[in-house]
Amino acid sequence: MIIWIIQSFLNAIWMVLGKKVVENKKIGNNWQTFISRWNHVLILFILFVIWFFEYKVPQAEINYFNILLLVAATLALYVTYPLRRIAYANEKVTVLQPFAMLFQVFPVIIWFIFIASEKANLITFLSAIIASLVVIWTSIDLKKFKISKYSLMVLISSCIKSVQVFAALYFLTLVSPASFYFTESLFILLYSIVLIGFKWEFMQIKLITKKYAKLLIITNTIVVISILLSLTMYSTLWVVTTSLLSLLYLVFIYILWYFVLKDIPSKKNILVTIFVAICIIIWVLFKT
Repeated sequence: MIIWIIQSFLNAIWMVLGKKVVENKKIGNNWQTFISRWNHVLILFILFVIWFFEYKVPQAEINYFNILLLVAATLALYVTYPLRRIAYANEKVTVLQPFAMLFQVFPVIIWFIFIASEKANLITFLSAIIASLVVIWTSIDLKKFKISKYSLMVLISSCIKSVQVFAALYFLTLVSPASFYFTESLFILLYSIVLIGFKWEFMQIKLITKKYAKLLIITNTIVVISILLSLTMYSTLWVVTTSLLSLLYLVFIYILWYFVLKDIPSKKNILVTIFVAICIIIWVLFKT
């Protein structure tokens, strides 16, 4: 159980640092993606070298279908990067949060209904759905509600990422989370290199200061660990349970907002967090 607590904490730190990363609008999406995924590949390679993980792709699984699926999934993921970066660089996190949370809801509903082998019971499913919907509903100010272009970007991103989850789960039945993540990062790194060359953005490297580079390295180190833990959870607990437990990051986000960003959470935020905690407790009691 400690794995999802650590993952939620790292995910919250990732969101706080990620906000600072995307606020630098001088660095284009392709360069940000290139640096980020280069960091991911390097960190994972170091882990492989020191034998924390073993990189292995079964030869029998290298076929046209799997290659095309991996290309499509990684391209789809690449499309979400500029959408989220532009949105979070120009809009408050609290405004975008309801639309970002849909990434947790869509796979839960679809996967539970259509996949009979889902490792979750009805109580877990209802807990995940109710917790997700409460977070989304209470995050929307109905009096001032409107879908801005930035909210729409996050909504589209959430839909794309929800579909991409299914491809990731398929590959996790074939290879380890570390092997899949390393391969995915290599593909995305290749896309960023091609687009940098195609758009002739080589000179943007001069805009990357030492301070910004350090921020990227720290953020990406946290991202690698968080995603590895998340993929491990997906491969063992699958979608419904993982989505429910991932909501724990709300607790850590409000703590970090208070101490780092000096943003005091509202009573509504505190109540929602308590409700999410209750849903997780229900899962713990009825997970068998």
